Amino acid sequence: MKTTTTAPRSAGLLLVIFFIGSLALLSCGVRNDPREIADAFCFRYFIKLNQLEALEISSGLAADKLRKEIELLKGGARHFQDGEREFHQLKPFIDYKMIQRTDQDDDHVMFLYHLNIEPRQGDEKLEREILVSAVRENGRWTINNYENYR
Repeated sequence: MKTTTTAPRSAGLLLVIFFIGSLALLSCGVRNDPREIADAFCFRYFIKLNQLEALEISSGLAADKLRKEIELLKGGARHFQDGEREFHQLKPFIDYKMIQRTDQDDDHVMFLYHLNIEPRQGDEKLEREILVSAVRENGRWTINNYENYR
C-alpha cells in the first residue's frame, strides 16, 4: 500500500514562499516610517550627495528644492575626468546624527540633525544643524522640507 504525504512538501513550499516574500519586502528599501524616511533622506542627500535618490522620498517644497538643484547642476554635477573615483576622493567627509524629534501631530514629524563636515583639503571643520520635516500623505511618509537650522 502506497501512501503519499503532501504536508512536508507543502510546508517546505510555504517556507520557500515566505522566505522569498521576506526578501522582497526587505529589498524594497525604506520602510514607511518617519524616522527611517528622514534618515534615508539625510544619507542620500548628505552622504551620497545624490539629489535624484533624495527626490524619490520627497514631496512639496523639498521636492521643489531638489529639482532646482538638479537643474542647476545639470551637466556639471559629478562630471570629473576620472569619474566616480575622483568624485569620492574630493567630496568632504560628512557625518550626521539625529538630535531631536518633535511630533507635531499624527501626520507631521520634525527632525533636527547635527552634521559634521570635514573637507578633504584643509583643516577647517564645519558643523551645521538641519531641520527635516516629514509628512504622511495618503498613508505614505515623505520629506516635505529641509533647511539649515543653525
